[in-house]
Amino acid sequence: MQLKVANMPLPRLLRPRLLTLTRAPPSARCSRDPLDGQRRCFSVPALVSQDKPTIHDPPRVMQPGQMVEVSSVIRNWWAFPAVGFNSILEVPVYKMESFSAEDDHVVGSVVVPNSIFGQPLRKDLLHKCYWYHRRKLAGYDKQMQMYKWEWPGSNRKYRPQKKGGKGRIGRRKSVGKFDGVHAHALRPKDWGGIKLNKRIIWKSIKVMLSVKYAQGNLKVVDSLNLESHKTKYMVHHLRRLLGRRCKSAMLVHEGHVDVNDNCRWASAHIPSVRRENVEGISVYNLLKYHQLVITEAALAKLIREIQTYPKKHGWGQKFATPDGRPAPVPEKVAGWNNAWIARKERLMSAEFRAKEFFQEQQKWKWSAELRGALKIPRADPLVGFRVKEFLLNPEKPVWDKLESLYADDEPLEDDIDIEEFDELVESLENVSASKQDEEYIDDVSEIQTKPLKALVAAHKLGR
Repeated sequence: MQLKVANMPLPRLLRPRLLTLTRAPPSARCSRDPLDGQRRCFSVPALVSQDKPTIHDPPRVMQPGQMVEVSSVIRNWWAFPAVGFNSILEVPVYKMESFSAEDDHVVGSVVVPNSIFGQPLRKDLLHKCYWYHRRKLAGYDKQMQMYKWEWPGSNRKYRPQKKGGKGRIGRRKSVGKFDGVHAHALRPKDWGGIKLNKRIIWKSIKVMLSVKYAQGNLKVVDSLNLESHKTKYMVHHLRRLLGRRCKSAMLVHEGHVDVNDNCRWASAHIPSVRRENVEGISVYNLLKYHQLVITEAALAKLIREIQTYPKKHGWGQKFATPDGRPAPVPEKVAGWNNAWIARKERLMSAEFRAKEFFQEQQKWKWSAELRGALKIPRADPLVGFRVKEFLLNPEKPVWDKLESLYADDEPLEDDIDIEEFDELVESLENVSASKQDEEYIDDVSEIQTKPLKALVAAHKLGR
């Protein structure tokens, strides 16, 4: 049986996808589809200039969907913004609700900053943020499967290897023979347990907004306040604004001022349309939905939040001043380099200048530190300097600290007064005078020959 595919129309999902950039100054191109023979027209982004973009380009107004020379942007995707350098990014403001074709759908225009909508298209940052959001959405997986050795039952050989008339089999619970047994079992896992630097997320939001601007998928409307809650009118407004080939869209509003209940009810039944406030904008949502429809109030709030995000997290420069501002630059003191000028003049006017320059050169050497001066003195006069304890209240030694624990607040004897000291001296003199009047035994033989009682009696009689 021979299949003829050439004459059979393929489904819509299998047809080659054509590049569509609406609401930009495009050049329309038409081509015949070789699969079904139908003629289709599509739009491509308009190139402002074929020259290579540089930082010295003059200022020029760029609309959504316009870009500079594509080959340079693709080649230098990490550094060259798609809208070029020094560009003025102007976005037209459309009227959301309009039923008449004669009405002017553009009601004004706004200028957005290049620091948010004119960034280089960093695909590496978007890849990191995309998988960060995907893993956070996966969360914690509770699915639990068991290996073959974890199932209850015996692991013995099911039947003899030979002479059975049947195929060889080992354990009965092997993979493929027992329901629920897996060789690579799934285990509970926390897919969202990863971290990503907030600076990368903040940078990726700006990169994704720059992508939407370069693709022409950014639409600014006056408000989302609708007069009817019917879904068909919301579809009519979106088709007029985004085109009939739009796959999906995200409506962004500021709060309750630029949106009403009619818009909430009308957009709730469209699967490919998502309504969010400014806080709900993320890299994942901007990648998921092709078109971004944002109100003027929401755009102003989004720009303000992105610009003030570093200051809220304390990423800015910090200064050690009372008010946190940079200190003023001090004025130069008159004559601050007179000594240096005099030394240079002396060297230049010296008779042997080469020798003098050589001697001066020997005093310096190149520094190995990445910070500070390039040359430092070869002989540092402060190399042996050590800082001592130059303190007003030096630390007390250990024994002086513990002295209060052993101090006797109530001594047993108070200090002796002068009168008491004089009385003590007189009493000592009287005692010494009385001792001088006493008679002593001069002959030692008396102690050996006479008893002790006789000596005492003779002493009493002598008194």
